[in-house]
Amino acid sequence: MKNTYFVILSGGDGQRLWPLSRKKRPKQFIPFLKEKSLLEQTVSRVQKISKEKDKIIVVTNVKQYDDVKKLVGKDIGHIFTETAKRNTAPAILYSTLKIYEKDKNATIVFLPADSFVVEGDKYINSLDLAAKFAAKNERIVTLGVMPTRPATGYGYIQAKRSEKEHIHVDHVYEVKRFHEKPSLEVAQTYLENDSMLWNISVFAASAKVFLEEFSHYSPKIYSQMIQYLDDKIDYQNIDNNSIDYAVMEKSKKISVIPCDFAWYDVGNLEVFLSLQNKISKESLKIINIDGQNNLATIIPKKLNKEKIVTFVGVSNLCLVEDEDVILVVKRNEVEKVKKALNKIKKESLEQFL
Repeated sequence: MKNTYFVILSGGDGQRLWPLSRKKRPKQFIPFLKEKSLLEQTVSRVQKISKEKDKIIVVTNVKQYDDVKKLVGKDIGHIFTETAKRNTAPAILYSTLKIYEKDKNATIVFLPADSFVVEGDKYINSLDLAAKFAAKNERIVTLGVMPTRPATGYGYIQAKRSEKEHIHVDHVYEVKRFHEKPSLEVAQTYLENDSMLWNISVFAASAKVFLEEFSHYSPKIYSQMIQYLDDKIDYQNIDNNSIDYAVMEKSKKISVIPCDFAWYDVGNLEVFLSLQNKISKESLKIINIDGQNNLATIIPKKLNKEKIVTFVGVSNLCLVEDEDVILVVKRNEVEKVKKALNKIKKESLEQFL
C-alpha cells in the first residue's frame, strides 16, 4: 500500500440536518452520539489501514479549513481546499490531479466524511480490498452495501452476474449499471434481488485511471479544471456535477465489492435522531402521553443540567432544540427542512442558518 492515498470528501453543509447542522457547525463536525464527529470517526478508520499520515487527505471548502485543521489536523497529512462548492466530480478530479503531480503511481481511495459505520472492522477490510484490487487492475472499484430495507433515499449499484449466480460479500464484480433513488415500490423489488446494492460513494482507482475516465467521459470538467490550475478561470466556473453523473454511470471500467456491514448515510434528522436514540447510552429522556415514535435532541448539552422532553397526544415527530432555534417536524417530512431554510433566507434571518 506504499502508493495508496485516502481522500476524505468533507465539503458539505448538511442543510437537511438543520438546526443540528449550521454554517458554523456543518454536519461532519457535529459531535455524534457523544463520541467523535463523523469526520473524526472516518479519519480513525482510515488510520487503521494507512500507517502513513502523509497519505491521508481531507478535501473541503476554504471556509471549513480551520475547522478541519482543528479537528483532525494532527492526524492527517494534507488539507486540500476548494474556493467554491462544485459537487463531488470537481472535488475528486482536483484531488487526483494534485496527487498525480507528486506521485504518478498513486492509487487513490475516495470516501465521504459523513457516513456512520457500526461494524468498523468489516468496513476497513472492504476498503483495504478495494484499494489493493484497484492498485493491480485498471478499474474503478466502488463499495456496495447489501440492502437491509427498501430504502428510497439511496442510489443503487447493480452488480453483473449470471442468472443463477448469487452475489457474495467481498468478491469483485463488474457493474451492470447505476440506478437512481427509487420509489418505495421499486425499492421493495430491489430488496429481493441480491445484485442490487446501496451506493455508499466510496471509489478507488489508480490516479491514472481516474484521469483517463474523466478526460474521456467528462472532458468539459477536465478541461475547466486544467484551466483553473493554470489560473485562467475561477473554481466557481467549473461545472457543478457529481462523480456518479460525470463518470461512474458512463465508464466501462467500474467494479463493485458487495459488503454486509451496518452502514448509515446520516443525511437527515430522522436518521440522526433514530441512531442517537438506538445507540447512545445517554440519549435524551422522552416522555410520551397518548403518542409514540417521537424523537428529540437538545444541543449543545448543558453541563450538570438534565432536561426531559414530553410529547402529549402526538406521534412520529422529531424535535431539535438549539440555543436559538427549535424545530418540530414529522418524521416522514424531514426532507422538507431545506424549504424552511429558503423561508428563513427570504425573511432575512440568515443569522439562524
